[in-house]
Amino acid sequence: MPEDRRTVLKVLSGVLGTGCAAAIGVPVLGALTAPAVRVTVKGARGFVPVLALEALPLDGTPVGIPVVVEAPEDAWSRLPPTEVGAVYLRRLPGEQGILAFTTVCPHLGCRIDYQPSRQHFVCPCHESVFGLDGQVTSGPSPRGMDDLGTRVVGGQIEVEFMRFKTGTARKVEV
Repeated sequence: MPEDRRTVLKVLSGVLGTGCAAAIGVPVLGALTAPAVRVTVKGARGFVPVLALEALPLDGTPVGIPVVVEAPEDAWSRLPPTEVGAVYLRRLPGEQGILAFTTVCPHLGCRIDYQPSRQHFVCPCHESVFGLDGQVTSGPSPRGMDDLGTRVVGGQIEVEFMRFKTGTARKVEV
């Protein structure tokens, strides 16, 4: 009979110990991983005005533009106008619209440059080359440049700004 009691106490101690560890560990683990999956800055997504339509060249030359959010919010703070990224804008011939690409390389997240003399985009870090249409023409990038939605409102070009996971063949929003 005493061995049965000891077995019950061992099991009960194990269950209580596991419950206490979970009661402490789960919230701690949640606090550690939350920043990786939670959007902490509000207002840095969606359509953001970036440039007056008349300032975009008619000949299709890409123009690099910073994306500035007027009043982002971080936790309890309202921030001043903040640059959250950059895009390349390019007017398509005729009335076909406007292309917008993020400047972040899909390979490892480096900043893509535009080389006007060669009329293509280049990631200087790992030598990925992209055509004017954003498609990868050479290098290690697993996909073309990430395009963004655009619209014109009141003579201003607005870009649907968002971030994408790097290093993947598919375009996945972060």
